[in-house]
Amino acid sequence: MYGGSKIKNLENIFRNYLFERIRIWFKDDLFQRLFKNAGTLLSANMIAWILGLTTFVLMARVLGPSQFGLFTLIISYVTLVDGVVNFQSWQAMIKYGGDALENKNINRFKGVVKFCTLIDVLTAIVGTITAILIVSIIGSWLSWNNDTVNMATFYSLTILFNLSGTPTGVLRLFNKFRLFAIIHIITATVKLTGIAIIFYLNIDLWTVISLYITTTIIGQILLFSLGWRELQIQGYTGVFKVPLKEINSLNPGIFNFVLTTNLTGSVGLGRKEVDTLIIGGIAGAEGAGLYKVAKQLASIPAMCSDSLYQSIYPELSKLWAKKEILAFKKLIIRSGLIAGASATFIWIGFIMFGSWAIQTFFGSSYVAAQSLTIMYMLAMVIAIFSFPLQPAMLSIGKPKISFWIQLVATIIYLITLKWLLSAIGIIGAGIAAIILYALCSISMAIVEIIIIEKMLKAVKKSSFSVDQNYSEA
Repeated sequence: MYGGSKIKNLENIFRNYLFERIRIWFKDDLFQRLFKNAGTLLSANMIAWILGLTTFVLMARVLGPSQFGLFTLIISYVTLVDGVVNFQSWQAMIKYGGDALENKNINRFKGVVKFCTLIDVLTAIVGTITAILIVSIIGSWLSWNNDTVNMATFYSLTILFNLSGTPTGVLRLFNKFRLFAIIHIITATVKLTGIAIIFYLNIDLWTVISLYITTTIIGQILLFSLGWRELQIQGYTGVFKVPLKEINSLNPGIFNFVLTTNLTGSVGLGRKEVDTLIIGGIAGAEGAGLYKVAKQLASIPAMCSDSLYQSIYPELSKLWAKKEILAFKKLIIRSGLIAGASATFIWIGFIMFGSWAIQTFFGSSYVAAQSLTIMYMLAMVIAIFSFPLQPAMLSIGKPKISFWIQLVATIIYLITLKWLLSAIGIIGAGIAAIILYALCSISMAIVEIIIIEKMLKAVKKSSFSVDQNYSEA
């Protein structure tokens, strides 16, 4: 009895301490701003997510596992080509554009905008041509018929409209996160309306592909327009009149940064889209459909980190530029713990009610995805605990380290995935994902601890030298 009372008292002390620490964290202005921006995105993203999940469920029911799997493979193929060829210019926009704004260098900022925009246009054209040219090769490997190849060719045209890198960076720099939310809600509403009509009329896969092309292009045009409108509002006109001759001297390492972040993004897409194509090649279209359902449900905890990821990168970049290293470190740890704890609760909830949810909403044809979803969602929980590490590495200016870590982890993942699929079936995809995210998280954490601790010592030493010189004077 005494022992039970003692344990209960310890539990209460721990709970009170935990809540007190969190309360103190949220008194910090930076932490409040981060979660305010993330909350704006999350509230609207929650609406868009509910609309998107409803669309997803209706589409899975309309098409069935096999046709839904074909749809998944088409989307994965085009997304992969787009991601590999279309550079992640928004990251350079935040990194170098943010530095220019911090130093109040208007022409330098305009130069970064122009440079990133030209990259967006060029890569959109190259990406579209590439996707159309190689679709027959991929289709042959996946045993697609001519009709499916034509659908993939048609959907490849969406790449041409992907000019969203620069506008995304601009809106994030100026904390216009509400506009992202508006775009997500508009496109999700249009998509749901279209799928509801298709569900009622029982129309084929071609109609679904046409709907997705329309909504994707609408979203890209909206984002592009709002980003450039924000530049006008902020007074940054005449962007294309600024010469680019000194872009590299004014922004040291920008070419290398853009190339490295693109390679890193391509590696990330490699594990997010290539895995779907591998599963389609080994387990067929139906296996790809089940895997897509598992990934979609496993992405539920990611709501805890996606909005924070978009909000935290600009904040981390500013802190590192100002050499506020302790605040930088605290922001990484605190935001990771808050997001990860939230994700863990969602994962436990799915273990308890996941089977019922899949059967109720998706139907008995998709029940086989339950065990895979539990495993894959655990992998996502690991990733969410460590979500600040990637933007932190970019803010530090070490994209190459991030690239090599992700490249090695992804190669191990894809090899493990193929082996496990052959050995134990579709559940192997979940185990492979756990290995992937554990490798990435642990490796990135070790590297960043070393870098941050070295920088903290350097800053303390510098402060001590300044104080000593002041005293002597």
